[in-house]
Amino acid sequence: MKILSVSTATNHLSVALNENQTIISEKNEEDQRNHSENLDPMINELLQDNNLTLKRIDRFAVAIGPGSYTGLRIGITTIKMFASILNKEVVGISTLQAMAKDAKADALIVTGLDARNDNYFAGAYVLDKEQMPINVIADGHYHIDVLLENVEKYLQKNGPKQVLFLGTGLKKQEDKIKEKGFNYGFATEEQNVIHAGLIGQLAEYASPVDPDDLLPKYLRRTQAEVDWHKKTGKPFGSDSDYVEEV
Repeated sequence: MKILSVSTATNHLSVALNENQTIISEKNEEDQRNHSENLDPMINELLQDNNLTLKRIDRFAVAIGPGSYTGLRIGITTIKMFASILNKEVVGISTLQAMAKDAKADALIVTGLDARNDNYFAGAYVLDKEQMPINVIADGHYHIDVLLENVEKYLQKNGPKQVLFLGTGLKKQEDKIKEKGFNYGFATEEQNVIHAGLIGQLAEYASPVDPDDLLPKYLRRTQAEVDWHKKTGKPFGSDSDYVEEV
C-alpha cells in the first residue's frame, strides 16, 4: 500500500511516501510558516522523485491536531481534496501520537506542544509490541501542573516507569518535573518535530474515514468558535457542527 502523508500542524512542514511500514522518502522544511505556498510543490517534488502520480497513491494521511489552527486546515483541506477527487482512502492521525511513534522507548512517552502560559496540548503514550503508540493519558489542553498530576497518577496505578518528555516547551518545566521525583528524560531535537513518515506508518493500521468527516482536532476552542457561540447563543457541539455552520 502506497501512503502519502502530510503534517502542517506546526511550523515544521513534512511530507512523506510510505510503502506499508517502509518510509520510501520524506521531505521536511524547518521553521517556515508559509505552508500554503510550499505544501503542493513539496508533494509534487516527492512524487516526481519517485516516478509517481497522485492516482497511484492508495491512501492519504494527515496530522489532524493538535497544532496551529491555520496550519492544520491547510494540510487537512489539501488531503481531503486529493482523497475526494481521486476516490481514495483517507485517515487522520493525532499529531501527538505521531510524535510518540518516534520515541522507540520502553517508557511513558509524554508528548506535548507549547500552548503558552504553562499550558500544553499534550497526551501520554506507551508503545505496544509492534512499537505502535497506545494512548494512556488522553490528548487534551492541560496546564503543566494538571499534566504532571495525571502522569503521577498513571505511574502510581501502573507501576514505576521512565518518563520521556517529547515535544516543544517541555524542557523549560524541568524544575516542576524534578519536584515530582520522576525517572525522566527529554527527547532529542530530531524527535521533537513531527515526521510525516511516522504518520504514514500509523496510517497503515488506521481506519479510513469519509473525506467529509476528516476534521481538525484542536483540543481547545478557537476564538472564532467563542465569538460564534456568543453571537448565536447556541451550545458548543462537535467540531463538525461549527465548521458546517460557518
